[in-house]
Amino acid sequence: MKSLARFFLLASLFVFLTFCFPRVAKAEGEFQTDYQVNYSVSANGKTDVNQNITLTNKTANYYADKFELKIGSTKVTNVKAADDTGNLDTKVNFDNNVTTITVKFNQRVIGEGKKLNWSLSYSSDELATKSGQIWEISIPRLASSQDMGSYSATLSIPRIFGPVAFTTPKPVTSQQKSQTQEFTFSKDQLLQSGISMSFGEKQVFAFKLNYFLQNNNVTSQTSTITLPPDNNYQKIVLEKMDPKPEDVTVDDEGNFVAKYKLSPKQKLNITAQGYVEVFSKPFRNIYTKLTQDQKNQYIQPQRYWETDNGFIKDKANELKTPEQIYNFVSTYLSYSTERLTQQTIERKGAAAAIQTPKDSICMEFTDLFIAIARAAKIPAREVEGYAYTQNERLRPLSLTLNSGDVLHAWPEYWDDNLGWVQVDPTWGSTSGGLDYFNKLDFNHITFIQRGISSTDPLPAGAFKDKTRLNQKSVDVSFAENLPTPTATAQLQLLTPEAIYSQIPTTVTANLVNSGSTSIINQKLSLSSKLLSITSPNPLLVAVLPPFANRNFKFDIETKSNLNQEKDNLILGFADAQISKPILIKPIYEIAFTLPFLASFPVVIVLLYLGLRFYNRHHKKHNRAQT
Repeated sequence: MKSLARFFLLASLFVFLTFCFPRVAKAEGEFQTDYQVNYSVSANGKTDVNQNITLTNKTANYYADKFELKIGSTKVTNVKAADDTGNLDTKVNFDNNVTTITVKFNQRVIGEGKKLNWSLSYSSDELATKSGQIWEISIPRLASSQDMGSYSATLSIPRIFGPVAFTTPKPVTSQQKSQTQEFTFSKDQLLQSGISMSFGEKQVFAFKLNYFLQNNNVTSQTSTITLPPDNNYQKIVLEKMDPKPEDVTVDDEGNFVAKYKLSPKQKLNITAQGYVEVFSKPFRNIYTKLTQDQKNQYIQPQRYWETDNGFIKDKANELKTPEQIYNFVSTYLSYSTERLTQQTIERKGAAAAIQTPKDSICMEFTDLFIAIARAAKIPAREVEGYAYTQNERLRPLSLTLNSGDVLHAWPEYWDDNLGWVQVDPTWGSTSGGLDYFNKLDFNHITFIQRGISSTDPLPAGAFKDKTRLNQKSVDVSFAENLPTPTATAQLQLLTPEAIYSQIPTTVTANLVNSGSTSIINQKLSLSSKLLSITSPNPLLVAVLPPFANRNFKFDIETKSNLNQEKDNLILGFADAQISKPILIKPIYEIAFTLPFLASFPVVIVLLYLGLRFYNRHHKKHNRAQT
């Protein structure tokens, strides 16, 4: 018989359930392996995997007496194997983040057409995990092998996990049973991507963020902090800010910016508390469509996003879509856990990342995606925030903001129909090809989004007292429910005591959100029976965050009128409305107002002096001509 060593290379490495994309064995088709795999998840998340395997010898020259299965990143227990003659010897080794199961057959598979039916089973606590109110199932994709014949997988999930929130890919079949819900997937689906499923209706986090501001000047100044913003993936409930800000605005990138006025040499500690409801896909589109000028801003080179690099330009010409760029970045770069042991983790940028692709963390995955996308004229920017993970081998965090707080970074690209779309090539790489392009998950919380600058603004966690860098300033935990949000608009109209016909006048509408959640895409309108609103009306307020205190200007005027009249200005926003009476006086009455009477002598003097100056100048001009 030929050496078993060749078979071990050619036939034993049939299937890789891998998180690491290892080298695929170059089999020559001497054997075929068919699989029927069942994943049975218990109520506590433990997953029992049963594989019924048929091994067929396709030649008369080789035989099989061993089988090897590699399961990347996932640790397994309770490994058993058996054929019709009894139990088979198994060995399990976990090394370099890969589990290897070696099975020794009781009988050799000798002869063309010879078949061996046998089974392999094991358990894992890492395939199903509960994060807050969401159960997540993560089955990594198969590595391609020409020796693989048929392959089907069935997942049995307890019904108490709740309804399917999302599934990638879509199951071939699904059915509900009394205690379980079952899903089947095909070989082609498993070769393209792993199985990623979430069960449950919502994910809610509670957060407490601490900030420190200091004014070292001898004069007062305004300082700002960033708060978690509303976007297409999350809804913010901001219940408390201590102390309250003067205003909360929305910058050009959609970030929430709280403003504080600091006295000379003042130090200020700020606490923001609230909740965030997170969605795995865009559940709304709160963004107005980007103009061409705005799109151009998001394809410009920036520090860390070197779009003029030769390698990056070549890849941009080759990779035409965001998905192709995502697939390249998630496979070209490799995550470096050794990098996390460094005392200071420096951000390398895209150009440096391509030089050392195996020394990457989330910043490099993010920067390289953005750089290639921008070079391909696809608007892209960075998101920094908090990402919950139960297994940092599969879903690592590595963005260190000073000491004490570790966050995560991921990119997003612009789509004219969907707005900003978030993806995570880091987790796509470390989780063995699970799909973090077509959906994210329920565990990414945006703190800031930036693309006009690659370094500003800074997220929560970066506003620290330099004498207390080791003190954590970001506290995020799961919450059972999202407290009932309130969106309460308080309106005030600031007008003069009276206006005069035919004289344009400006009035100010003051708008305050005293509720706990943002008011999205509402119109601010001003109306009157007798007055004309000459400035744009109504005004669209895209996002009015909690604690916002905003002023809007309206220009008004009326036609000529010789009689004094009364009217009402009506200001409306969302479901709130106020009315303010206003007196309209005929224009000639302005001559009897105190300001006019006080200025009348001044006007006469100025007219007199102007007339004398003109006469003198005119006489000199006439003499010069004669």
